[in-house]
Amino acid sequence: MYIGVNVEAGKKVPEEDSFSYACDRCRFGDLEMKETFLEIAKHAENMEDFTETLVGWFYSGNWVKEEN
Repeated sequence: MYIGVNVEAGKKVPEEDSFSYACDRCRFGDLEMKETFLEIAKHAENMEDFTETLVGWFYSGNWVKEEN
């Protein structure tokens, strides 16, 4: 589970939904977020690499990973 802090406070994203949530937020995000999303996709070796890199990047800021 990812728990939002600061500007993301009050949001919770289950780990199994973390990739789709990140994709959705990037889709509707600002230009910088969209460009970063595309760069990650462009340089990924495969879908698994893309998923891991996107989730790692997206949740590295205003999110804390809660371990079960």
